Amino acid sequence: MFPKELEDRFLQEGESKRFTLMIMSGAAAIALFMGMLIADFLLSREILLYAFLIRLLAFGPAIFAGLYVLRILRMPAVNEWLVACCGLYAALLHAFIIYISPGSLSMARVVELNVIVVYTCTLARFWPAVTLTVSVGAIHAYLVTHMPDSTGVLATNTTLLMMTCMAFVLYGTYKLEHDERMAFLLDAREQALNAELTVAHERLTRMATTDALTGLANRRYFEEFLGECWQRAQAQRRVVSVMIIDVDYFKLYNDRYGHQTGDRCLVSVAQALSSSIRRPGDLVARWGGEEFVIVMMDADADAAAAAAERAREAVAALGLVHEASRCLPRVTISGGRASMRPNAQSHWDQLLQLADDALYRAKSAGRNRIHAGYDSSFLMQRKVEAVQ
Repeated sequence: MFPKELEDRFLQEGESKRFTLMIMSGAAAIALFMGMLIADFLLSREILLYAFLIRLLAFGPAIFAGLYVLRILRMPAVNEWLVACCGLYAALLHAFIIYISPGSLSMARVVELNVIVVYTCTLARFWPAVTLTVSVGAIHAYLVTHMPDSTGVLATNTTLLMMTCMAFVLYGTYKLEHDERMAFLLDAREQALNAELTVAHERLTRMATTDALTGLANRRYFEEFLGECWQRAQAQRRVVSVMIIDVDYFKLYNDRYGHQTGDRCLVSVAQALSSSIRRPGDLVARWGGEEFVIVMMDADADAAAAAAERAREAVAALGLVHEASRCLPRVTISGGRASMRPNAQSHWDQLLQLADDALYRAKSAGRNRIHAGYDSSFLMQRKVEAVQ
């Protein structure tokens, strides 16, 4: 037996399959129990009508009612014990038929209880099977001590046969369930190892693609992401926009307030940039040092300009004091943005170069601003779209 939590999981995982098996076995049990009418006809013809009524009206409806109740309850542990109860119920009915049978051959029919034991134990779990065999053994003992034995040897022989049958059946039941439980443990162990490997892989992936300080994507992931966006934009003739953002006079900030405060400043700027980008498909990444990049798929120059202004205002709204700054006494950013509709001859490096040139112009113009850069083909396309 497993600890309770694992035992519940073991029973729950096999519940659907077990219940289907119980339905089929229940129908077969009714047929088998009715089939014992052959023995009633051959050995106890005097009570054939009583035996027929007992087998037809007492056993079959009870089995169907039990299966219906189990279908509603859906309690795996109860299912297993009901199997043993059904077998015990069949043994009691059959023992009653044997007990009321007249004649000297009635004692010989005690061996028919072995059929019920074998059939039930092939389906039952081990401990319910033990309970069943002990109970049927008690019924057998009652019959052989309260029924006449004209031969003088039937009681002993049927008892030995019953004990042998029980021993083999219980060993088989134990072995089957033992192997099933071992298979379950091995499967659970494999699932746990796979889950651990998946978690470890995800952790390594995050470490390889995430900036440790800000939690944003790192440069490696940014380049992979931009490459994928570039390929999609080439295939679908869409626009890709990129912004390169630099924290103004960040070296002076570090010198004035210390590197730990500088790290906290970068984290705050990263959060502000992320909050300013509203579309779920866009990417904010740390490019290195105090530089950040933003990639916007299917965003034209106007959308990129609006996003750039939101980003600049979000950082300004932080209100981080920067007394060493040469433009404003708070932390600000400068940036360059560029938009391109890729063609077969272009590469995303060109887009980054345009954004980097625009960043240089923004710094030269006094910082705390974001300038735009366009290639000649994109400008021509914009003019054509404006005329149309």
